[in-house]
Amino acid sequence: MRLFTDEEIRAFFRCVSSLTADSRVRRLRTIPHHRWTNRYEHVLLVSYISFALARRWHWDSRAAARAGLLHDLFFQEADSSLSLCLHHPEMAAENAEQVTHLTERERNIILSHMWPAGRYLPRSREAWLVNLVDDLVALLDLSHLSGRWSRRLGTTAGR
Repeated sequence: MRLFTDEEIRAFFRCVSSLTADSRVRRLRTIPHHRWTNRYEHVLLVSYISFALARRWHWDSRAAARAGLLHDLFFQEADSSLSLCLHHPEMAAENAEQVTHLTERERNIILSHMWPAGRYLPRSREAWLVNLVDDLVALLDLSHLSGRWSRRLGTTAGR
């Protein structure tokens, strides 16, 4: 199963282009994330993989893509504090509401992406998907392996 086809990437960017064009989302490029990448590349890859899998499984790929892109929309640099780890989903959801209207599903995806460490339980299969994909991409980020896929997507919304 090939996830990174040109058609799939075009469909993805049609779904999230209004979000990737927003200056607050683009600002994530300036924030280091998981040591080897920046927060924008991280959320873009989480969003894309979640979108592609949800689309293949005939789930709500739009919600998975949009919430995946916005799940870490906060502007503090990550540190090792438990407080930031536990509370950044709330900050991200508040910031996302300033960028776009969120559906209840999208809001739950953002709020629950840190479960079980966070306080919110995923209430849809798309929320579980983004939660798991976020963990996978974090491992790829930390092991310096996510860059290849991020480059395949391109880090600009101009596709």
